[in-house]
Amino acid sequence: MVVGCSHPPKESVNISWPPAPQPPRVKYVKSIYGSENLSRSFLGKIRDFFIGKKKPTSIGKPYGLTFHADSKLYMADTSKKGVLIFDLKSGKTKFINSLGKFGYLLEPVYVILDNKGNVYVSDTELKKVVVFDKNYKFSHFIGDEATLEAPVGLAFNSDESQLFVVDTRGHRVVVYNKDGTYLKTIGKRGDEKGEFHYPMTVQMNKNDTVYVVDAFHFAVQAFDIDGNFLFSFGPKKVGMGAMARPRDIGIDSDGNIYITDAMRNNIQIYSSKGELLLRFGEVGNAPGQFQLPAGISIDKNDFIYIADSVNKRIQVFKYVASTEQ
Repeated sequence: MVVGCSHPPKESVNISWPPAPQPPRVKYVKSIYGSENLSRSFLGKIRDFFIGKKKPTSIGKPYGLTFHADSKLYMADTSKKGVLIFDLKSGKTKFINSLGKFGYLLEPVYVILDNKGNVYVSDTELKKVVVFDKNYKFSHFIGDEATLEAPVGLAFNSDESQLFVVDTRGHRVVVYNKDGTYLKTIGKRGDEKGEFHYPMTVQMNKNDTVYVVDAFHFAVQAFDIDGNFLFSFGPKKVGMGAMARPRDIGIDSDGNIYITDAMRNNIQIYSSKGELLLRFGEVGNAPGQFQLPAGISIDKNDFIYIADSVNKRIQVFKYVASTEQ
């Protein structure tokens, strides 16, 4: 049994992959265990001096996460049963889980935002996608028990006209328009191309190629925006190049694909066509080590945020693009 560390270990410096003398492609930046790891703004420090600091907010068991352009990091925290929001610029924190007259979030696992700041949270126990407005007030549900058995991964296409929802226990991807109207279903349970066995998450590149993490096929399957199968990678074979328990997917500015692997406790980086490029991470609680890594989010500046779930932290890395070498 793995146990999360109770105190942050001492941070090392200048950790990168691949090891020297090869040029670094991924660098470790920092770890975030809670609000105490955030830098407070000048006004925030003055407020703390006169009013006193609030009780620190710690991360419980993070799963899905997303970094938004307003410098906020959103985390679906399954142990706290809500969404933690860390403002990395001001140091402020926020927690949302109230659904008004409908109660509270029960098992939130994934979170994304649209370009207006609305927050979309998948809840496997509610069997719905929960939508909050930009002020974090409950707005509406998308989906129901008739169409979703256990929603997990979420992603919009490039113009946000379609919301892709991975229904893990339904072994499919259900697509809605932005107001929640059902559009189509991609896949079903099976072992053929375009079929799934417990898919987990979904991500799209700039060209709207749809990548689905197919967990128990140990693979990623790629589709066009209409749901037509294109190719897959991550074959069922023994070896470090194979995925063991893939959980989430992120895409950097060069189109490289990052897969978090909960069994291997590492991150695998592939080309857009599925060629293995690099792996980083191993089991442990030191910087660059993981215990059941889950969600991943990559911002426009190629900072990589990874939910290190059992270690109760978010680890931050930086992809060094080819133009930065």
